[in-house]
Order: sequence, then C-alpha cells, then structure tokens
Amino acid sequence: MQKVKDKSFLKGASILGVGAFISKVLGAIYRIPLTNLLGGFGIGLYQMVFPVYALLLDFSGCAAPSGMSKLIASENDKEQKGREILSVAIRFLSILGLFLALLMAMFSKPLAKLQGNEDAYLAYIFLAPAVFFVALISCYRGYFQGLMNMMPTALSQILEQSVKLVLGIVAIKLLLPSVPKAVAGATFAITVSEVVALIYLRTKFSKTNRGILPLIKTEKKQILKLLIKTTLPITLTGLILPLSQVIDSFLTVNILSGYSASATALFGLFSGVALTVVNLPVSVCHGIATVAIPAVSKEKDLNKQNKSATKSIFLTLAVSLPCAAICFIFAPLIIKILFRSLSGVERQTAINLLRLTSPCIVLLSVLQTMNGVLIGKGKLYAPTFSLSVGVVIKIILEVLLLQNAKINIYGSGIALNACYFFACLINLTMIFKLKVKNAVKSTYRREYAS
Repeated sequence: MQKVKDKSFLKGASILGVGAFISKVLGAIYRIPLTNLLGGFGIGLYQMVFPVYALLLDFSGCAAPSGMSKLIASENDKEQKGREILSVAIRFLSILGLFLALLMAMFSKPLAKLQGNEDAYLAYIFLAPAVFFVALISCYRGYFQGLMNMMPTALSQILEQSVKLVLGIVAIKLLLPSVPKAVAGATFAITVSEVVALIYLRTKFSKTNRGILPLIKTEKKQILKLLIKTTLPITLTGLILPLSQVIDSFLTVNILSGYSASATALFGLFSGVALTVVNLPVSVCHGIATVAIPAVSKEKDLNKQNKSATKSIFLTLAVSLPCAAICFIFAPLIIKILFRSLSGVERQTAINLLRLTSPCIVLLSVLQTMNGVLIGKGKLYAPTFSLSVGVVIKIILEVLLLQNAKINIYGSGIALNACYFFACLINLTMIFKLKVKNAVKSTYRREYAS
C-alpha cells in the first residue's frame, strides 16, 4: 500500500515537474526573441508590469489550487465534494477576478508613472483581462489537483506558454518600432494564452463530469466559508512575494536612477534575465510542493505525514542542488545561448547576477516545498510568518545596498538570497518542532494505552 502511495506521489510530482519544465523552457525560449527584439529597455518595461499583475493574481485566486486541493484531498467522497467546491469557487472568484481586472486597467497610467516609466501603461491595459481568466483557471486546477490528477494542470501550463510564444513574437514584430506598443502586444499574447488554457480545462472537466446535485444556500455558504478559511492564509502567503516584487519595481528603478542612466535596463537584467533562468529549475520543484499538499493532507496518521514531508524535502534537494551548481558554473554559457543580443557590459552583468542568485534555486525550491508541507499539516499561517520575516529583511537590505553605486543592482541579488535563507530557517524550525511534538504525543499515547 505504501509503495502505491509513493508511486502516486512521485507520478504526480513528475507530471507537474515535467509540465513546469517544458512550460518554463518554452518561456526561456520566448525570452530569446523577446530580448533580441525589445532590447534592455523593452524588457525593463515588460518586467515592470508583472509584479502588480502577480499581486492581483494572488488576490483573485492563485491560492485556489492549493486551498482546494487540500480541502478535496481530505474528503472521503472526493469527486462529489470536489465538484461542489469547484462550483462555489468559480462563482466567487469570477466576480473577484473581474473586479481586479477592471481595477488594473483603470489605474494603468498612475501605476506606470509611480514605477518611474509611464510608457508601461499600455502593457497594463492589455494584460488586465488575464487576471479574470487566471482566476477561473485556478479553480479548475485546484479541482484536478485535489483528485491527485496533475495532468490537466501540466498540459494547461504548456498550452499557455506555447500560445504566448507564437502570438507574442508575431505581435511584437507587427508593432515595432514602437517599443511601448510592442510590449503591450506581448502582454496581450499572455491574455489570449490564458483564454486558450481556460477553454482546455473547462473542456477536460466537462468530458469527465456530468455535473453536481443542486446545492442549497446553506451548503453554498458552508463551502464558501471553508474555502475562504483555507485559502485566506495561502493567499496572504502568496501575496508576500509579489508585493515585495512590486516594491522592488518601485525601489530599484528609482534608487538606481540617482546614479545610473540605465536603471530600467539593469532592473530588466535582474528580473527578466537572471531570475528567468533561476525560476526554470524552481518551477520544476514546484511540482513537488504542489503534490505535497494533498499528499500530506490525506494522511491521518502523524508518522505517515512526517514521512511524506521528509520525502518531499529530500526530493526537492535532490533536484535543486545540481541545478544550482549548473547555473553557477555554466552561467556564461547559459547567458550566451539564451540572450545573445545583450551587449558586452549587459552580458557580463547578467552572468554575475545569475551566479549571485543561483543559491536561490535551492532556497526557494526548499521554501515552497516546506510551505506545502506546513499547509498540508494544517499550519496555514506558518508560511505567511516565515516569508514575511524574509521579505522585511530583503527590503531593508535592498534600501541599504542599492544606494551604494559600487554594489549597484547586485544589492537586489544579495537581498533575495537573504530573504529565502531566513524564511527557510524559520520553516525548518517549525517543522522540526511539529515533529518533536508529534513524537511526544505518540509516546504518551502508547504509554497510556499500555
């Protein structure tokens, strides 16, 4: 029985890992023509809109897959309860997603102006509808993940990236030489890719489900309360990093502008080049973190929970450590292959940034797996606390380091490493305390029983 569970865990993690890897490879491939066509300034504009976009996505339901998978996995009648939870989630998150999409479009110009470059406002407008579509996508992914069916999530991710890659390049070529319009075209491609992914997930759901029995108002309210109770802390955790990235987009460009004429380009090299490479292996490990939530949640026995948790963390280390070493050692080759259009100075800066942030591959991968383990164990607010401490440390270090012209953009890399290190340390402490506490409880129960 344990071998079957192990296979199920590894199968789910493998499917999501491979799906994430392929989608990120497609994303990295997309970065090559994107960087070549838009240049450092264009990439800077492109990256400026994503912190705000990611923040709104977390508000509109990116926590739904984790929260829904935990709720569904802990149910006995998973399929029926899963359909009920999905029905309520879609109704609630579609309204929220629509509201936030309109908000993003309405405040596009003030946001771009505050970030230091008003040319980014068009990108905000064309990206805004994606907030609504992603909210619905999150609901369907949460449903399938709760049933330990990771294939729809993986295929929808690949579909997103494929559409974005093709349509994005076409849009950029049609709209150049106007860089702001070309960037807006690239963000519109993202919106279209989310529509395609949503159609696929809805079709997949329709083929495998005949629907649900009508829910009465009291049932809807109960499910909604449970859904909010579960997803709220996960949402708060998910909001922390995007919020810190929003702060980065304001801080970095504005502080660097005080002594550098290429502040936007430097921000683009850090967030659009170095972190793009770093996020590729991290996204593979995200599959382990995603599977860890339902895998730990469904176990009622504390020892089995601990075994699943330990297995998740060690599997993450086994994948992330070699990837970090490869990125550090082969940074010049990776940058040369992926970002050929960068000038000599920009290329060397990107190489240095990739080497500096390569430890983040291990730290962030382990952090997201630990977060999954803690959520699975019912400690929903623990990841919020640990990541909050890490982000506060990060922002303080950024403000201090970025003001030093000698440290320059590298201050952001140093601060990011510190953020993930301290968050991991806090999570590890909490997991260890839970393990000790559970061991003491088990010993007491055995002694009491005898």
